[in-house]
Amino acid sequence: MRASEGKIWRIIARIDDEIIIKQASSVEKATRSVRNAVCQRLCDSAEIEYELGWWKGFRHKARRDFVDNFIGTPLYVQIDDEVEIELHEVPYEVYTIQQVRLTFRKMTLMSPDNIDAWGYLHWGPGDDEKMQLLGEKIPIPQHLSSSKGFEEEEIIALSDAQECLSECPKCKSEFPFGTLILVTENFRLIPANCCGNMIWLKEEDSEQNEDWT
Repeated sequence: MRASEGKIWRIIARIDDEIIIKQASSVEKATRSVRNAVCQRLCDSAEIEYELGWWKGFRHKARRDFVDNFIGTPLYVQIDDEVEIELHEVPYEVYTIQQVRLTFRKMTLMSPDNIDAWGYLHWGPGDDEKMQLLGEKIPIPQHLSSSKGFEEEEIIALSDAQECLSECPKCKSEFPFGTLILVTENFRLIPANCCGNMIWLKEEDSEQNEDWT
């Protein structure tokens, strides 16, 4: 919706006690501007690179939803109206660096090198720079998705690849010790260090093997 003469759309965000004010002739432009400002601030705080197009597509809905937690209600105001934060119902959102890094980097971090034998995803060398994948949701590759759209499934179990399979489905070599299989309802994901691939299998490919769960 575009503004009429002398009026604009104003949106206010708050992050780390910093107030961000954006205004534009349309609510869409103002929203895009304030989202980008909040995203930039979050990335700076977590010391990660700001990604152009971070918000595009349904696959990045979780990123947009996270950023929107810091943003108040858009208001249609006169250009010279005094800024009144209370009217925008600006939230006071508390976050952690871990939340930011996982929200913006989880899938780029999903590689065999970053997943250890206990099912932790690492984004740094420190003991506090990891998260347990069990119970987390992961996106299903589009070519495997039943709807050919965006789908997520929760990791409901972790299995030992050496006990479930005799060889790597990709390179046909033995799995290194500690290789896991991440089990969701309909898929199995193997972070294979032997060949460096993230190997996806459908549940029916392994339903005859009772060792998978």
